[in-house]
Amino acid sequence: MKMARSLHVALNIRQQPQQALVATVGKEKSRKPIDPPPIVQIDVRPQIDPQRHFLVSPYLFMVATLLPQEDKITERDGSNPPPSANMLGSLCSSLHRLKDSNNFDGGFFIFGDLSVRVTGTHRLRFALYDVSKIGESAAFITDVISEEFAVVAPKDFHGMEESSALSRTFSDQGVRLRLRKEPRSITSSVVRITFP
Repeated sequence: MKMARSLHVALNIRQQPQQALVATVGKEKSRKPIDPPPIVQIDVRPQIDPQRHFLVSPYLFMVATLLPQEDKITERDGSNPPPSANMLGSLCSSLHRLKDSNNFDGGFFIFGDLSVRVTGTHRLRFALYDVSKIGESAAFITDVISEEFAVVAPKDFHGMEESSALSRTFSDQGVRLRLRKEPRSITSSVVRITFP
């Protein structure tokens, strides 16, 4: 299915970023992804694609870029955003056809390996592109901006939160995501019992 930039395509951030541990180049083993992993759902008006062929399109992909808090986007011209020097990991996601935690069949872009190299309050821009036209550059379709989230230093990081039902559902379907059964900040304390 060929897509043109239009109001017929809707993007919905199903899982917003909430926190992140600042990443350091050269310390890959200690790098932790944005928590929870951002998940963006795409939908197309039934009048345009009644059979929902977009769900199996190999031509759609999404790129994540970092926006500082003060960056106010007033016009979305569709220009290709440059690779973000302040991010590490997989900045691009192909389209996944999956069933969500409500067993609804949908199309999702999943960013399970994004890290940020600078502390502060940030947002993410997720831009959707179509590469169906052979020999031409990717065509911008639309984008969506995340809510603000905090990127903190190790001393201020309290651990990864428990993985959401949506993350677990997608992991069960083969998506590579780091899962946690419980927040790291919740640990079993040692109880000392004194006998009389």
